[in-house]
Amino acid sequence: MRRRWLVPFVAVAAMVPGGCSELAPGVGPARVACDDVDSDPAHAVSFAKDIRPLMNRGIIDPTGHGCIACHYSTQGSHLCLDQTGLDLATLGSLRRGGTTTGASIVVPGKPCSSGIVQKLQGDYYTGLRMPKDGPAYWSDAQIQLVKDWIVEGAAGEDAE
Repeated sequence: MRRRWLVPFVAVAAMVPGGCSELAPGVGPARVACDDVDSDPAHAVSFAKDIRPLMNRGIIDPTGHGCIACHYSTQGSHLCLDQTGLDLATLGSLRRGGTTTGASIVVPGKPCSSGIVQKLQGDYYTGLRMPKDGPAYWSDAQIQLVKDWIVEGAAGEDAE
């Protein structure tokens, strides 16, 4: 049986300059140091107020590169979502993960086991460190904020 959906997908991915599959995995240094400890237990991290704004940053945002340009189903262009199945447009879709991460994209209480942290740090077992087009666009402090949110249970909603 011929898989008709695969042919258009491969053709589109091959035609788009800078598609996720065209990037070298060695872009930027990997940040492999990880611990499952809240760096600031006195500050509760809010997904809506602390994490979502980081993800919503566009490609030319001077504060860094977010996820919106590639992994939001709500945007006109989402090639990497199409390639990986990872939709970050809502917290619910983030929790479902993508093709390789599944529900392990966020493991409450365990950021070092969470695919999103591994991708941001550059130590996920497959694919590129995110966000693409590096070097690193998320600072250590921003990645630590994501880790702290996960250590605290990864609770929240998109609108709190």
